[in-house]
Formats: sequence, structure tokens, C-alpha cells
Amino acid sequence: MRIGITDSGVGGLSVCAEVEAKLRHSPIQEDIELLYLNAAIEDDYSYNSMPDRHTKLRAFDRFLRNVQKRYQPDLLFIACNTLSVLYQDPYFDHHRHIPIEGIVDTGARGMLAAFEREKDITFIVFATPTTVEEAVYSKRLKEQGVPVNQVVEQACPGLPDAISNDGSGQLAANLLREFVPAALEQFDRTPENVAAFLGCTHYGYQAARFEKALQPLVPRLRIMNPNEGAADTILSGLDTATGQGSLKVEFITRYVIPGVAIKSLSGYIGAKAPATFSALERFTLSPELCGKL
Repeated sequence: MRIGITDSGVGGLSVCAEVEAKLRHSPIQEDIELLYLNAAIEDDYSYNSMPDRHTKLRAFDRFLRNVQKRYQPDLLFIACNTLSVLYQDPYFDHHRHIPIEGIVDTGARGMLAAFEREKDITFIVFATPTTVEEAVYSKRLKEQGVPVNQVVEQACPGLPDAISNDGSGQLAANLLREFVPAALEQFDRTPENVAAFLGCTHYGYQAARFEKALQPLVPRLRIMNPNEGAADTILSGLDTATGQGSLKVEFITRYVIPGVAIKSLSGYIGAKAPATFSALERFTLSPELCGKL
């Protein structure tokens, strides 16, 4: 089975790593080919850098068309909150016949399950500017009965790059000193029971930094990382019969992945998912991946 996992950059590689780790722990009979498909156009030009929504829609549509034409995955998982949000637009209705799932659905299910267990829980959704502008998580939660005053969304511009380019986490910590207080200030008073939802796949790499920044400021805290649930969503469609099926991972990108990002990711996923990290190191360069620009 050929499974495509896509993100705008290398954040979604954490989902690929989770899938690999789960398959190594519980091998199955089916042969699996994981294709990590980097949807970003350049290292310094991703979807959150684009000037308007229509430009983002057109760029992602070109990418999806090209992926389907060249690689024909049996399943494509959008491991990117920004792109998952965009994919809900009717602009993409012509792709609905293809098995495509997104991390927003996985994340929303996780938050709703947490709310069902604890009705007093308060959510802080840390995400990219595009995800926050669309307010997709707060809308989903409100539709399912979560009070409006129990959800805030905090944009974190620059944080994905800080995480990718600095494995030590210091750059991320510096930015969180700004973003965490800004998030808490959106509440009328400091909430007692907080779930910090990491609404960008990059953020999971530095989940401990979020916890360290929030822990002194709220009485009860949990960090919600949807990347782990995303791997379960991907694997749920497979025949999980135990066996010795093969596992192949390939990383495909339009541009050269900077060495600093590879170095940072070695610390994040190298030991956990060696095949995924090896694929990153030996990335396949495909200048036509995002279609004609």
C-alpha cells in the first residue's frame, strides 16, 4: 500500500515517524510504502507566506493534481493544519473522490473527547496564522457544544521555522515567552484546567517547551499533540494482521532541504524512526512536485 503524507515543510515528518515507529513495534503482513511529499514551494516560501487565500488554494490544488498524477497514493494524509483547513474549501470538491484525510479532523476529535471527559476543560489552540484566521477548531468545538469562553486560538508566526532550524529549542522558547502570555490574556481570568493543543505539526517536536512555558502559569495542564493520533488514523485503514511486510520510506521535495533542518530533525526523530530520517537525509529532489508555478 502506498501512503502519502504531506505538509508544507518538514513538520509533518513527525507523523511519518510515528507511523514508522508503530509499524516497527507491531509489524504487519502488508507491504507499506510511505511517501513524504513536501508541499512547500521553497524553504522560505510556504503557504503562510502567500499573499492571499486564493493564491494558497491554487498552489495546493496544483500540488494535489501533480501528486495524484505522478504517485497515485492509495491514501493521502494532510499532516498540516494549514493545508487541512484549506482543503475543506469547496474549491477542492473535484478531489473528493480520492482518499484524502486531514489532521484537523483528528485533532478536533481528540479535543472533543477530552471535553466529554472533563466539561470544565479550557482549550488553547496554538497554531499558524492561517489556521487561526480560519478559526476552524473553535468553530468545530462550538458546533459540538463547547462553550465559546472555553476556547482561544493563538497564532505563532515564525515558530515552525524556529523549531526546524534550532534543535536545542532555545529559539522556540524565546517566541513562546511572547505567545503563551498573549494566549492567556484572551481569557477573562486565568483558567484552572488547560489543554494546550499543538495545532501545527512542527510544534510537537518542542512539546516540552510548551509545557515548561505554561506549567508555572496554570493550575492544571495537559499538552495535546495530534501527531500521535494522526498516525493511528492512517493505520486504522490497514489490515493489521501480524506479519513481516516490508516498509519503505521516501522523502520528496521541490527544493533542497537545508542542512540545519536535517541536523535539528536528527535529534527529534533519528532514533525513533531511522528509515524516516534516512529518507530525509537522502531526499528525492523533484522540481516539478508543486506543478507549474
